[in-house]
Amino acid sequence: MMLTPYPYQLVNVFAESHFGGNPLAVFPQADGLNDLQMQLIARQFNLSEVVFVHQAEQLSAVKKLRIFTPDYELPFAGHPTIGASFVLHRQLGLPDQYVLQTNAGLIEIYHQQKQIIFGLNTDIQIQTIKDDPLLYAKLLGLQPADIAQIAWVNTGSQQLLIQLNSASAIKTCQIDTALFHQLVQQSALYVWFEEHNQAKVRLFFGSNGAVVEDPGTGSAAANLGGLCIKNGLTPLNWKITQGDEIQRPNRLTLSVDESETIYVGGEVIAVGNGEFFVPSDNIK
Repeated sequence: MMLTPYPYQLVNVFAESHFGGNPLAVFPQADGLNDLQMQLIARQFNLSEVVFVHQAEQLSAVKKLRIFTPDYELPFAGHPTIGASFVLHRQLGLPDQYVLQTNAGLIEIYHQQKQIIFGLNTDIQIQTIKDDPLLYAKLLGLQPADIAQIAWVNTGSQQLLIQLNSASAIKTCQIDTALFHQLVQQSALYVWFEEHNQAKVRLFFGSNGAVVEDPGTGSAAANLGGLCIKNGLTPLNWKITQGDEIQRPNRLTLSVDESETIYVGGEVIAVGNGEFFVPSDNIK
């Protein structure tokens, strides 16, 4: 059997320490891989996402990103975009501002000292849910009084955002798995609370029939920025805390300027590298 080696790098995104952040595998030279191979590799790594870098199809972009969870491909995700940017900036000697292509569109990338930031200026799709919050309170293991706002938001990846009324509600929420699969399905659930420009958040998604907590989620932070635009809360500059409940502290920045461009950023730490051997035929 012929085996082709593909180099990869392991990085922690939104990390302030070596064992913090959201783990990510980046394949910077993935042009020889097909959809099935990328999906199987993502399943092998069993991280929240793996990102594969290809030649861009649009002239303004330096590369194209394909992002896979263990179960399916995503059009866009924040921490793979930032992690891939970290690797490409170092490997290719890119400038501190450039464009990457994703299946959700073109993404502006900025390198500012240790921070890597993506910028979005896109149509914001929001569907506010005005139903009785009792069902959603049960979803979270909370009381209806704990819930402030419920909305589906999409600035590149659709997620269900639920604003809670206290930081303690964020910490104590417990997801009802059956209700999650009924209400959220293959999207993700993002709970958030903000006070004094400090946001405490958690994100949950389904995987193999279970509900998993993500340590750090850039796409959800972007959706939060989009919701704040619609709620008239911009311009803003927030710091986001995520992942402490699962011992993977993540620290993100979220800002929205006067032009309603959304910026999400964080630091990246390289933690390893290697080669993944891919069989050239009879993949199952």
